[in-house]
Amino acid sequence: MTSLALQLKRLALPQSDPNLLTRKEVASLLFDPKDAATMDRSTFYALGCTGLEELLGIEPAFLEFQETLFSPASLTLERSVQSKEVNEKLDAGISLFLTRLCPYFLLKPAHKCIEWLIHRFHVQLYNPDSLLACALPYHDTNLFVRVVQLLKLRDTSSRWNWLRCLQKPGVPLSRGTLITHCYSDLSFMDFICSMVTRSIQAYSGHTESFSQLRVIFSFYASTIVPALDAVDSVSDSIVAKLLPYVQRGLKSSLSDYKAATYMMVCQLAVKVVMEASLVDSLTVQITLIYMVQICSVLVWCLRPGSPPAAVRLMQIFLIYARY
Repeated sequence: MTSLALQLKRLALPQSDPNLLTRKEVASLLFDPKDAATMDRSTFYALGCTGLEELLGIEPAFLEFQETLFSPASLTLERSVQSKEVNEKLDAGISLFLTRLCPYFLLKPAHKCIEWLIHRFHVQLYNPDSLLACALPYHDTNLFVRVVQLLKLRDTSSRWNWLRCLQKPGVPLSRGTLITHCYSDLSFMDFICSMVTRSIQAYSGHTESFSQLRVIFSFYASTIVPALDAVDSVSDSIVAKLLPYVQRGLKSSLSDYKAATYMMVCQLAVKVVMEASLVDSLTVQITLIYMVQICSVLVWCLRPGSPPAAVRLMQIFLIYARY
C-alpha cells in the first residue's frame, strides 16, 4: 500500500460507511437488517431504555448512563458532525458502559442496550474494541458471532481481521483458535490482560466484593494459562508482556484475581527458566501477601479476652518465625 493510500485510509471515517447512507438495511444485533430498516429511532430508544431499566434492577452501577448514553438528548446527537472532544468523551462513556456490561452480556436487557448503541452511536464502526471486549468472554456462543458479523473486517491491518473467517459461516470462535491467537499475537494477549484491569477500574467504588467480575477473571486465567502451556517456548517478549499484570495481580486484594495470577505464575515457572532476581521478586511479593494475612490473624489473637488456644497459636508462630 502506497503512502498516499495509507493517508487516505487514516482519513476515512466510520460515517462514510455506505450502510449509514441507506435505509434498505440497518445493522442490528436483534433484528434482521431489512426489518431493522423499517423501525424508527424512537423504537430503538424505547428498547434501549427498557433494557437499561431492567439492568438497574440487577446492577445499580448503570444509573449514571441514564443521563448520558440513554438520555433524551441522545436521540438527536449525530456523532459524525461532533467535535473531536465530544467524540472522545462519547467514546469514553461507551467504553465504560460496555466494560460494566460484560458480566451481563448474555442477559436480554444487555442485548436491548447494545441494540440502541449500535443504532444510535454505531459502536460496531466507532468502538469495535470496546464491543468485542464486552463479548469476548462468551466467544463460544452464537451471540458472540452475531457481534462479529456486525463488524467491518476486510481491512487486513485491523486487529480483528482474524475473526473474519467466522462471519460468513456464523460459527462461534473455538477455544483452540482463541488460545493460538493469544500466544501468536502479543497485542491480543495484552488486550485480554488489560480487560481485567479495565473491569476492576470500571467497578471501583461501586462494589466491594467485585463478584460481578468472576466471569472476567475466569476468562483471563482460562485463556492466558493454556496459551503459555501451548506455546513451544515462552519468549522474553511474552514474559515482559505478562510481568506487569502478574505483579498487579499479586498485589490485588481480590481473591479471584489473585488466584488467576497464581495460576499464571505456576505455568510460567513450569515453562520458563527464570532469573534469580525475578524469582526473588515474585517470592517477596507472594510472601508479603501471606505475611499481611498472618499479621491480621495475630492481631486477632492479641485482642482482649482472646481464648488460650489463640494465644498459643501466636506463640507457635513466633517460635517458628525465628527460624
